[in-house]
Amino acid sequence: MKNKGWVKLWRDQFSNWVSKKPFCDGYAWSYLYGQANHKKGMVNFRNEYIEVERGQHLTSKLKLQEIFGWTYRHVDSFLKALENDKNITYRTTNRYILITIVNYNKYQGSEEQNGEQNGEQVKNRRRTDVERGNTNKNVKNDKNVKNVKKEDTLSGRCALIISYLNEKTGRKEKGKRGFDPKNESTMDFIRARFNEGRTVKDFIDVIDKKVKDWLTDDKMHKWLRPSTLFGRTNFENYINELEPDKYAKYLKKE
Repeated sequence: MKNKGWVKLWRDQFSNWVSKKPFCDGYAWSYLYGQANHKKGMVNFRNEYIEVERGQHLTSKLKLQEIFGWTYRHVDSFLKALENDKNITYRTTNRYILITIVNYNKYQGSEEQNGEQNGEQVKNRRRTDVERGNTNKNVKNDKNVKNVKKEDTLSGRCALIISYLNEKTGRKEKGKRGFDPKNESTMDFIRARFNEGRTVKDFIDVIDKKVKDWLTDDKMHKWLRPSTLFGRTNFENYINELEPDKYAKYLKKE
């Protein structure tokens, strides 16, 4: 009889003494889908904030080489083989590689997300659990599914950007009032920049740059606000002030 169902995969197990190197191909594959983001978010990779989708893993071939205990050529061949078998797709830059797990829910979704064949059994189990006063995991998963796309909306991205601005400027501290991501004027500035092709990363980069320049300046720190940072002319000027990638020369082989 073929085994069915789920087992939990502890992410930290891959740095445990049990995970002897070099990894076999199967263990390396488990690492990739086990480390993929379970929801959309921002990832800090070598001081660069990068937007990563659910089911994606941001890393580098050099890092995988170290983790797996493989040669660089072995890592490269392994990724190409996974892509050829339609297990992953990946995009490579001179700094990182962004791996997308194909059919991520097959490996890390709930049973319901993968589609149980008997829908009535699912409903009956929910009903029974609710009547018993228990919290059913599938009900929780339904709520999570409805919220997966939240950050894809303008309001979701505004919340992420303004939350980051509040954090970097110290407005999350007790007694300080943070900027409101639902403010219409703020949303208009952010929407306009997105319409021009800008990304969340661009906003993060501008915030980091101007916080570094102004936060401790008595005259300038007051301008760390959405209307100043995200206005069209200012935003373009700040983008142009950003320093070139200081890591690029070390990662040409990526």
